[in-house]
Amino acid sequence: MRTPSKKVILDSLEFAARWGFLTQQIFFEFICQMSQAQQYRYWNYLVSSGLFVKSRHSVNNLILAKKGRADFGDSARPARSHFYVEHDAIVARFLFAFENRGLIASSWLEDEFMRNPVEAYDILGMPQIQRVPDLVFDLKTADGSAVRCALEIERVTKSQSRYAKMALAYLNASKIDVILFGCIHPTTERVVRRAFNTAAHLESTRVPGTFLIDEFDPASLATTLKFQSNTMSIERFIEVATKQTVPSMRKSGEKREYEFSRETNPKSEAA
Repeated sequence: MRTPSKKVILDSLEFAARWGFLTQQIFFEFICQMSQAQQYRYWNYLVSSGLFVKSRHSVNNLILAKKGRADFGDSARPARSHFYVEHDAIVARFLFAFENRGLIASSWLEDEFMRNPVEAYDILGMPQIQRVPDLVFDLKTADGSAVRCALEIERVTKSQSRYAKMALAYLNASKIDVILFGCIHPTTERVVRRAFNTAAHLESTRVPGTFLIDEFDPASLATTLKFQSNTMSIERFIEVATKQTVPSMRKSGEKREYEFSRETNPKSEAA
């Protein structure tokens, strides 16, 4: 490779610093949208440059090396446990699908709330933190305001009592406007909807929209989203919530804003 794209490298570093990992799927799908040969060259370069190391658990997952972490200092997240990478990658694909259309004003990950409980109280509007979502994001609207959404990804169907506790917690999340659940199976969808099917949830419009994880398509957003008896695509939901049409996804070469700033900081930690 003659001269590597600085943007591809920076986007990779920014992602891994925030999420604690970088999967090959996310890198190919959202960060390095080039020919397959170029994608593999860049993927290998991330390691050969000393910025990343391969996970011991999967060759398709990279984590920041000491060199890659250096400029981020304490803002870089520790390497994510391999037990949670698949779950978090689903969350990341969902966020990328919205970010790459310029729809996101702000976003917060579960880890960021856990590291800053005071911010969690403020963002969620809870008197006590009873539940921390996998992702919270503000959708930009046509009038300049925002619609605050919480996303939960359910790769394993939990007990009805667990979902009842989650539903109860969301009753107290006064600053959350919309709740979304990505579910592994139709059975999971039914259990989630049942937990939120109470008079209190219906009166306070705390009824979540559910969709199937395997059907989620970032490119089209045609995935079916179910709100009780109402069914629509995710794209249509965005149009209704933001009162504007949904743009196409930007290519990875186009400019986007970053959550992190690379700062010269001698303090670093090993991956």
